[in-house]
Amino acid sequence: MSCAKLLSVFFTFTFFIKSLNCNHGNRKVYADLTTNRLTREHDGSNGMWSLHGVAHASHATKTEFIFNADLLSEDGRNHLNIASMVYPMLGPTSDLDEEYLEYLILQAKTAKIDGFLVEWGFREHPSNVALEKIIAVAEKHRPFEIGVNWCNHWLLQWLEQKNATDQMVSEFHKNAQYLLDTVFYTSSKRFPSVSLRPLIFLFGGGITSEQFRKVLAIGLKIPYWLDPPLWIGNYLNFAETEELWAEWGPLMDGIFGWIPSRTRVVPPSMPQWDYYGNLVDTTRYQQNVSSAGEGCIRNGTCQLWCASASPGFDNRGCAGWGGTLKYLPRKWQGTSLYNAQWKYHVLNNSSANILILPTMNDYSEASVLLPTKQYGFEALYTTELFASFWKGSQSNSAGVTLPTWWFSLKKSIAFLNQTGVNITKVAAQIEDCSTKISLGSYAAAANCLEAIQLKTDMLYAHLTVDDFTLEVPNGKMYFVKPPLMKFGAYLLNTTHGLYLRMSDVMSRVLLTNNYVGVLQFDYILLDNAFTRIQVYSSTKRKSTGVVFMPFPRQTTNEQYTEIIDSVEAGNFAVVCDLMNKVPGVWHHANVRLYKSNIAWDHTAPLDSDLHFKAVGGSYLVKRISLEFHVYHYDGGGK
Repeated sequence: MSCAKLLSVFFTFTFFIKSLNCNHGNRKVYADLTTNRLTREHDGSNGMWSLHGVAHASHATKTEFIFNADLLSEDGRNHLNIASMVYPMLGPTSDLDEEYLEYLILQAKTAKIDGFLVEWGFREHPSNVALEKIIAVAEKHRPFEIGVNWCNHWLLQWLEQKNATDQMVSEFHKNAQYLLDTVFYTSSKRFPSVSLRPLIFLFGGGITSEQFRKVLAIGLKIPYWLDPPLWIGNYLNFAETEELWAEWGPLMDGIFGWIPSRTRVVPPSMPQWDYYGNLVDTTRYQQNVSSAGEGCIRNGTCQLWCASASPGFDNRGCAGWGGTLKYLPRKWQGTSLYNAQWKYHVLNNSSANILILPTMNDYSEASVLLPTKQYGFEALYTTELFASFWKGSQSNSAGVTLPTWWFSLKKSIAFLNQTGVNITKVAAQIEDCSTKISLGSYAAAANCLEAIQLKTDMLYAHLTVDDFTLEVPNGKMYFVKPPLMKFGAYLLNTTHGLYLRMSDVMSRVLLTNNYVGVLQFDYILLDNAFTRIQVYSSTKRKSTGVVFMPFPRQTTNEQYTEIIDSVEAGNFAVVCDLMNKVPGVWHHANVRLYKSNIAWDHTAPLDSDLHFKAVGGSYLVKRISLEFHVYHYDGGGK
């Protein structure tokens, strides 16, 4: 037997013995959940998939980042420039898509995760929309708990924008009462709790200790079926130093761990970042949190503490939120840091009955458990295995890949439906598959999905495709207003746009059939400035309004404004919004034309269907073309 195999057997046996010697019946695992990534098709915006930011405090080789999530690969299968250092296996998705939220819950359950802590700001914040949605979706898959990781610094930022920071106590109290009345309702099986006491996880950085003391003095109206909540503070912001704990300890009921420290100055071989963490730092962090937690339990200053384990970290995807660039590798000298954190808790942890995983899906900081093109399902398999040991339950990883399959089939079925195929039976069958996954009947779920895969493959075999390529200008796509020309290309600036109209014959083809379409063009920036080139379409879908996006507490108001200006509000008329700062270089754009968004009814400006617009500078544009794959169903394969 190899040394690696012997080591694996040793650890497995050790974990097994540990699980027999401890009472793990009430242990829970919760994953932190972000809700700030959107899609054009679902929301009319890319949300945090697109971003422009500068890491102002960084000394790395690259400190300014522009991510244009609209850009597609030549085959249209991948988005080339998303705001993340890891690429999701499912591609960019919307955190407000109910089917995606259901996928997240199913994926979590297959990894032995008991619930989500939704990163939440306040009632008026977009995160509240996602919170309400995921609570509703979770009802289908109980037991599964939904709580909040209250990022109260977002509340402070909101009040600062309104020059109303003196209202922090009243606003915080109002929102705490909202959580009790809305999130923590009926059975405690629906949210994180200890006995009948809801757990409110407080990230910190917003409310001060003096303000929080006033909130506690006011008191909350507790629903008759609950006891008062327990306030659990992030170790980073409430207990990392003796001074912090002296200030906050009397006000908190416990602490929770987060992502391990990333405070080492990088060597010359790591010029992409400013600071990093390694295996030693990861272990020391877990030791420090455990020591603080065990200590406060022992001396009676808190009622519980929560351990943590995080798969990695790389905040270049958010430009360090305007600060410095930090890195926690997934592996250090061949050792998985995520595995190491779990092993630490399995072998050493005694009094923590809750373990928090930052994060399920924070692509901005590349700390995701979800499957990615780079790391596959590795983090989820690790979570399932060690969560089983930690809880003292039997490991069964057979379900880990099933939710991804399920979600892909859901989207395939939706496409068939849009193409005119009767999908009533197969749509009902796939709901049965999700139930089987949720209940842990993985063999039955796999058989269910396989049957649906065969059925959808048969139906797809009965689709025919007509291909159309419209090179502009031609009889099917032409300029409404003669464009200005310069150096053999179309000039686009703040006063002159490009207006394209589709022929009635071609638009009728697109309106009466399902299609996959792309717009392609080349563009070059003429000015030395940060600018955007945008394309709008006619649309009948209503805009979703302003997207107020969240940022960490250390982000200054100036940095916040800089980043927020690059994140769009929802507008289904937007085909693409491409940011640029490099003049004199030709770029090629390949962007999706979503059938659900574009009306092709000549109601864009100047009775056009597509409108090119420059914001903040001048461009040359050439080689504009549209490609459509138009699908027809022949009625077979039923």
